[in-house]
Amino acid sequence: MLKIKVEEPHFIELDREDDAEELEKALLSYMMAGSDSKFRHPKIAVCILDRETNYKMVKEVFSMYQIPSQVITCRNGRSFNMSKASNILRQVNSKIGGDLYQMKFPAAMDNLRTMLIGIDVYHAGPKSVVGISASTNPAMTQYYSKHLVQNRGQEIVDANLKETLKGAVEAFQESHETAMPTNFVIFRDGVGDA
Repeated sequence: MLKIKVEEPHFIELDREDDAEELEKALLSYMMAGSDSKFRHPKIAVCILDRETNYKMVKEVFSMYQIPSQVITCRNGRSFNMSKASNILRQVNSKIGGDLYQMKFPAAMDNLRTMLIGIDVYHAGPKSVVGISASTNPAMTQYYSKHLVQNRGQEIVDANLKETLKGAVEAFQESHETAMPTNFVIFRDGVGDA
C-alpha cells in the first residue's frame, strides 16, 4: 500500500504503489476536489515507498504535475537516524523554497541587485549538456536553473542561451517586484581543448 501525505494534512492511500495511473488519478482527484471548486496544487508531497524499484515512476508522476516531492524508501525509514532525518528535512525545506545557507556580502552590495550566474558544460559522446543557474533573490540563495543539450563543439552563445538568460532575468524580476538586476557576476568553467 502507498500512503502519500499532501497538505492540510491530507493522505492519499493506494492499494498498489507500482500503479502510475492510480497515483495520477488520486493526485488529480485531490487537486480538483477543493471545497470552493478551485484547483488545489500541493506545496509538497511526502511519499513512503515499500519498494525502491518504484521510486523513478513515482517521481515522474509528481514531476508531470510539477509537484515538489520527497520520496522516502522503507529501507531508509528502517535505518533512520539524526543524519538521515536532517538531510531529508533540508531537502524538504529547499523544495518548498526555504534557504539552506546564507552568505554575508560586503556592505557595498546592499543597494545593488546582483544576479550571480554559473555556466558549465559537460561533454558526453556526440552531445554536450550546458547547465545554467542564476540567483533570483537578494541573498543569492534561490536559483533559476536550466540545462541545454547541443552538439559537441557548438558554441553556447545562441538563441537557446539567450532565452534561458531571459527566463532567469524574469524570475529575478518576480522575486524583486519587477526590478531588473543592476549587476551580473558570471562564473564560467575554464575553457579547454576537448
